[in-house]
Amino acid sequence: MIHLHRPSNFLHLGRISVRPHHRPSRFQPRGFTLVELLVVIAIIGILVGLLLPAVQAAREAARRIQCTNNLKQLGLAIHNYHDTFRKFPGNVGTPEGSTQRGASWLTMILPQIEQNAAYNQMVWSDTDFNDQGGATNRNWNVMSALRVPSLNCPSSPLERLRTQTAASGTVALGAPETYPIQIPEYVANVGYYFSPGTGQTPGARSDGGRNVWTGYGWMQDAGLVSIWNERFTGAKFGSVTDGTSNTIAIGEHSDFMYHADGTKEDARPGRGPGGAWAAGPCFHKWLGWSMNVTVPRYPINSIYSGNYTQQWNSTLHNGYRSAHTGGAQFCMGDGSVRFVSDSIDFDTTFMALSGRDDGYVISGEY
Repeated sequence: MIHLHRPSNFLHLGRISVRPHHRPSRFQPRGFTLVELLVVIAIIGILVGLLLPAVQAAREAARRIQCTNNLKQLGLAIHNYHDTFRKFPGNVGTPEGSTQRGASWLTMILPQIEQNAAYNQMVWSDTDFNDQGGATNRNWNVMSALRVPSLNCPSSPLERLRTQTAASGTVALGAPETYPIQIPEYVANVGYYFSPGTGQTPGARSDGGRNVWTGYGWMQDAGLVSIWNERFTGAKFGSVTDGTSNTIAIGEHSDFMYHADGTKEDARPGRGPGGAWAAGPCFHKWLGWSMNVTVPRYPINSIYSGNYTQQWNSTLHNGYRSAHTGGAQFCMGDGSVRFVSDSIDFDTTFMALSGRDDGYVISGEY
């Protein structure tokens, strides 16, 4: 009898014996090499480098659109103000012999920018909106709490609040020694420095009666928004003989003023005592100064020239600046908003846009 032995390395499937075959799988996973990993990282870095500027550009475009909307709201507000009072808003000047400073044009249009509640709480007599010189600010609590987002450009790198020091009379009313106040980044245009086409300075112009040297610059009544005092009474639509579409009403001052050595400073006309809501004394004679308005003397985004009249919050020639590349945005008298390049012909074209009745005809695009 013959005995068959079954080797242990056979499998029996029915009547068929199969020897298992141990072969390495050709699909066995393996790791990345260092070179492959570095290539992937490099590709990701290139993609991020390409996408980041596009993302930043998209964000800036969105901020610029919001800035445009802010100016449109202000343009509509001054139109609605004119419909009600038959003149454009202005900075309220200090009466002769008084030490109490008045409200700014921004305060005057609060009802037109949906801030009726704040406006209705304001006290209009026996109060100082600047809270300076020992005079009492009876509106400190309203001014401290008031925040209007449309008064700030979203591209601006500047602080939006100032720390206000309260006068002793204000503290006696219950105010803290310091309190916050909003700083605006849109400034009203109240005149022009050089006569377009001739280059005459304010003191030599034919409309010299509307130009007063105050020690802080040339106070004027040649723009759309005005200064109200014993001499200047405010502009009306009928006085805008150059056409509202050719006259700047409001512009941006939403970036630092840079010096030739690279240093920078905040030169916004509304950064001083009282912030957005104060006008300053606005006297019609020597030493009258005013806030939140400008008579542009230097080009858009210009480097500091060394002249103090473009530097302080109380000076009158601070001009226009913007964090938007290449220029700044402006609201015209007809309510339209335009981006004006900082390479515009300043002495002629821009000066013509700054006055409401200079008589200079602007030709072509600017």
